[in-house]
Amino acid sequence: MTACDGIALVIPVCDPDEDRFPTLVRRLRADFAHIVVVDDGSARGRAAFDDVRGDVDAVLIHENNRGKGAALRTAFAWVRENLPRMVGVVTVDGDGQHDPEDVRRVAEELARETNGGLVLGVRSFAGDVPFRSRLGNFWTRGLFRLITGLSVSDTQTGLRGIPAALLPRLLAIPGDRYEYEIRMLADARRHPAPPREVSVRTIYLDGNAASHYRPLRDTFRTQLALWSTLFNRK
Repeated sequence: MTACDGIALVIPVCDPDEDRFPTLVRRLRADFAHIVVVDDGSARGRAAFDDVRGDVDAVLIHENNRGKGAALRTAFAWVRENLPRMVGVVTVDGDGQHDPEDVRRVAEELARETNGGLVLGVRSFAGDVPFRSRLGNFWTRGLFRLITGLSVSDTQTGLRGIPAALLPRLLAIPGDRYEYEIRMLADARRHPAPPREVSVRTIYLDGNAASHYRPLRDTFRTQLALWSTLFNRK
């Protein structure tokens, strides 16, 4: 038995690459017994989901694209109902930006210290990083600290370890798209312990072309969601 045995991976994805996505899932399956995939209204790459069904616990389907936040909540609810003995979950982006070795390290850190806080796989943003990603993280990181009082070096990371005890709380957080992730992170100021960070590789494939992040609209949503946490006292 390893530390990863008590961790379920959650992978929300839309329009997966039919070669890269199955390869990613199988590499992760070498360390993790439980993987939950959410097809968030894919219009392309649907064959990839059929390819991985034998390697995962479930492929959950949104008939229409509802957004990453909605996909994460769908998976969290499924894990709570079907895998109640899990120590926690680790969220993984389906575009190949997270190295399986780093996913394992985040999972091991989550299993090692059950203090009730998030574990974040944080990137250094050094080297060949798209300008919009570097600038977006710099701006959001400073604003996040100003508003929440928490110092987080990578507010945009999708590689997150979440204790099972936090799932009911996270299921109640609003937001269907990328703003959900910043709300989840801002909510950490009310968790039993502050987030812990694990340094991970910075990987951008094809200039991050596979990302569904829309710079203007999603940045506006994210910033608005962050400011709104000032008025949320729960």
